[in-house]
Amino acid sequence: MRVPAGVLLLLVLPCLLYGADAHVHWPKKKKPLFPAIFSFGDSYADTGNYIIEVDPRPYNFSPYGVTFGRPTGRASDGLLPVDYVGTLPFVPPYLDKTQNFSEGANLAVIGARALDQAFFLQQNITSAAPMNSSLSVQLRWFEELRPSLCNTSRDCGDYLGKSLFFVGEFGGNDYLACLSAKNVEQTKQICVPAVINAIAAAAESLIQHGARRIVLPGNVAMGCLPAILTFYPSPNVSDYDSYGCLKKINALARYHNELLRSSARELRRKYPRAAIAFADYYQPVHAFLTTPELFGFDRNRTLVACCGGGGEYNFNPAAFCGFPGATACADPARSVSWDGIHLTQPAFKNIAKSWLVGPILSVALGLPFV
Repeated sequence: MRVPAGVLLLLVLPCLLYGADAHVHWPKKKKPLFPAIFSFGDSYADTGNYIIEVDPRPYNFSPYGVTFGRPTGRASDGLLPVDYVGTLPFVPPYLDKTQNFSEGANLAVIGARALDQAFFLQQNITSAAPMNSSLSVQLRWFEELRPSLCNTSRDCGDYLGKSLFFVGEFGGNDYLACLSAKNVEQTKQICVPAVINAIAAAAESLIQHGARRIVLPGNVAMGCLPAILTFYPSPNVSDYDSYGCLKKINALARYHNELLRSSARELRRKYPRAAIAFADYYQPVHAFLTTPELFGFDRNRTLVACCGGGGEYNFNPAAFCGFPGATACADPARSVSWDGIHLTQPAFKNIAKSWLVGPILSVALGLPFV
């Protein structure tokens, strides 16, 4: 069996950096790469804001957090990529006002969009329900937090300039809203450029506030998510790739990533003193489908949610994970998808490893990374 080069990179580099047991035990860093981490995004990054702002269910109840040992408000059985970048304690959610934010804050919220509700109304996408958070809201939260970070005992320019900023993942929730009223091609033409512009504008705003190390995570392979496969079934076999993913939806995600990569390059040209890098969600997930055994995943369940309420992909919106009628699989580590929308801890962990030896290391060193 020929193993793709991308898969080998994902497997070998962490071992070279951290030792042969890196796949099993995450290393404890004696000195953090960054003095603080500030994370903006949606459910792929939220560490507890949603359960404070909106509703504790289902993310603050079992079986969420089962691998971690308890529910934490994360949309997974365990940890997210941002959790593997920093050191303990984890970056706290911004809405938990009992926390100390001197080492960073998580401003992401499950369901957040890059675009405000006004955009969808302008496009006559009336089926897009208002969300509880958007990128502009999260930026406002950071602006409110910034004065407390920049006190007289700290050089704010040096502190924020050396801190790490994640702007994303964003776009998935925007595209689902667009697809409720438009086809894939219309979504690519109308919604994707608007989302990319919003992310780029947010990065520029953070640079104006002193940020110099910024990572822009792209979109996951949306056409491989059990929820998408359930919501957009096709009777045409030709609409699916060899792994069973929806081609057009994945093409939408790749187009988003292509434009975001270009935006990162343009931002680097515009702000040469800032280290800005694209972080790939798509290729690692594709690697999980290509050679699942190398990551410990069950080849027969790569497109099946671990926790769900039945159906071909074990995703049932009427019995979503954490609600009556849904059950969780016995071993989440064998699954790529946790609840049909979000990934399992092992999947997120492997993605984080690829970022640590790629975009995150590059921004820490101030090196370009495409």
